[in-house]
Amino acid sequence: MWLGIDDTDSLEGGCTTLVFHQLLDSIPCEYGEPRLTRLWPFAAQRTRGNASLSVEIYCDESIIEWLDKYWIENILPLKGQISNSEHSDRKQYPSDPGMTLFFEQPNEDYYWKAVRGEVDFYQGGHQWGGNGRIGAAASCAWRGNNRTWEGIAWRMGERKVSEEALTIVDELDGTFLCRDPRNNRGLISPRGPCPVMFGVRATSKEVAEKATKILVKNSAPTSGSRVFATNQGTGDHIESVNTLTISSKEIIQGGHVLLNEKFIAFGESGNLKLIAQWLEVGDNIEYIGMEFENKIHLEGIKVVDSKRKLRPICSCGTRMKSMGVNQGVRCPRCKKKSQQNWVTEDRSPPKSGWVQPPVDKRRHLAKSLT
Repeated sequence: MWLGIDDTDSLEGGCTTLVFHQLLDSIPCEYGEPRLTRLWPFAAQRTRGNASLSVEIYCDESIIEWLDKYWIENILPLKGQISNSEHSDRKQYPSDPGMTLFFEQPNEDYYWKAVRGEVDFYQGGHQWGGNGRIGAAASCAWRGNNRTWEGIAWRMGERKVSEEALTIVDELDGTFLCRDPRNNRGLISPRGPCPVMFGVRATSKEVAEKATKILVKNSAPTSGSRVFATNQGTGDHIESVNTLTISSKEIIQGGHVLLNEKFIAFGESGNLKLIAQWLEVGDNIEYIGMEFENKIHLEGIKVVDSKRKLRPICSCGTRMKSMGVNQGVRCPRCKKKSQQNWVTEDRSPPKSGWVQPPVDKRRHLAKSLT
């Protein structure tokens, strides 16, 4: 059987991972590996981290009665939390917890639709609550064939992690996104009021477990910890790499770059924005991104071809100049003439290969392209 929950928190606090951790500590049956799944980042009623939780449980239908009671006493009271964001004008919705139980794992197609776009409720199984049932079912539908792991610990009071321990964990083979390489700032601890002490990411379960133990031992007191299989860093939200020929470029309010009136490189996207600013009409790129409100939000750019037209170089080494319309060019130094008005040269971008936003500006789902 597959159990999932979602949408128990708000910007004001709370944490679905902690709610799920406490449920697993209480559930009277065996269970498999807990899973944390990030979903479509533009869902209107998404939670703060847009994460849903699920697990395979090993029991029979008698668990439904226990889940009914647990839902009423522990999860339903979390409904209705809401607060306004100081950083975004996006409308905030009250938390609307949902829990799902399926005797068979939901169709995988539901996960792919939920991670790449808006979906409605999944029918079937036994379900509790409201909007959170969507994320809960999508998490249950995730097959986890492409996965990473995250070790999460929850604080009892202050949020404090030893810098020495963070350095050790950052140097472990298999951890990733522990620090921002630009300023050496730690990335494992949230800054808001949620109860998470830290979340450390790794490419294997063993490394995630090791890193979690090191950090718990060298942190302020925690109420517990758990390692989750996740779809973070997998790029599941991106369906394909696409190509684009630049036909227009505009710098808009906020320092954002708008390409072809549709493709946005945001002002805070670092080198990605710089490449977008550097591009000229006629350049060819590859890109990845997600569409929202008829705009593509760029998450990666690779310059494929960029050329510029220049006057030819004379045999004496001086660049020639035009003599007028349809009159060819002439060297200002030796006066040699030519009917070849233009030559093309390759332009080299300031950054080669794939360029992405800084690590602290990427989506949880974003896969490193370097």
